[in-house]
Amino acid sequence: MLVFHRWKGVVILLPYVAFTIAALVSILSAIKLSTYADLISKQTRFTGFLVGTMLLAVATSLPELTTTVSAAAIGNADIAIGNGLGSILFNLFILFAMDLIFYKKRIFLEGTQNQMFPGLLCVVLLLVVFFSLWFDSNVEVLGIGLTSIIICATYVGGLWLISRKQKGETSSEETQESSEKQAGSLRKIVIRFGLFAILILISGSVLSIAGDSIARNTGISSTAIGSFLVAAASSFPDAVSVFVALKVLNINLAIGTLLGSNLFNILVLCIGDIFFRSGSIWVAAEDKHMLTAGIGVLLTSAVILIVRRKTARTQLWYLAPSFLVITSYVLFVIVIWSLP
Repeated sequence: MLVFHRWKGVVILLPYVAFTIAALVSILSAIKLSTYADLISKQTRFTGFLVGTMLLAVATSLPELTTTVSAAAIGNADIAIGNGLGSILFNLFILFAMDLIFYKKRIFLEGTQNQMFPGLLCVVLLLVVFFSLWFDSNVEVLGIGLTSIIICATYVGGLWLISRKQKGETSSEETQESSEKQAGSLRKIVIRFGLFAILILISGSVLSIAGDSIARNTGISSTAIGSFLVAAASSFPDAVSVFVALKVLNINLAIGTLLGSNLFNILVLCIGDIFFRSGSIWVAAEDKHMLTAGIGVLLTSAVILIVRRKTARTQLWYLAPSFLVITSYVLFVIVIWSLP
């Protein structure tokens, strides 16, 4: 009987251990992915927009992709939607927290106003998500929700317009190696990038499965688990990337990476809809996710307005929005955790 209870205790702890290990693996892998993505960008001379808003953003958001897809595949719509939307709020929380940490650099005054365009696109996509959850739209085309199709079309069209806006931007990095040596080096980097991407695919899947198990064992709602616990674990690589970018004073890369990551997180929900086989994921998800989407609209709008500032009269006046956003996020966590 004693042995049975010991094994029962091990089984109960297993999801927590798996969740912790998977989170650490995804963080370390995403850091490597960010490094290799930066090297790829330099050797292929991608524009600054592609590096910050697309390449690095997608690389560090792979945990969200695998977590959302895995949750959708096992039929847990709330962890899938909660992870995608919760990651957006966590990313914004990290951005404003970093603003407090690096308060002397006044990062929102140093960033270019081009960052407004990804922010505006993110607001539009979040509004589509909000109203889709509100109206419980179950219209499908070839087994895919109409909401997902609208989001995908808007995402692609929006990025195309943004890339046109950034057309004149060119990379300032110049490589000195011969083309043959550069091609060989690039090949190795791409292979390593792919290997760490596979590692993140595995760890992201474990995150969602372990999160689903924790929700069932503790009685905590899947919405709370997905919107906070899983979202924070899968988004931590973004936080590390932003911290590293700010340490080297690459402010536009830091802001662009987080906004690009948020855009990709919304697209991830559409990919999750494809793998969710119990109807539309937008109908199956709880209405509580409207709160997350609504706060995402407000906080992203705050970023857009703050980036437009040219000056701040005092240090306290400059930091006030960051204090407000961080307080709002803490209140959101308390509210979402207390909901049944």
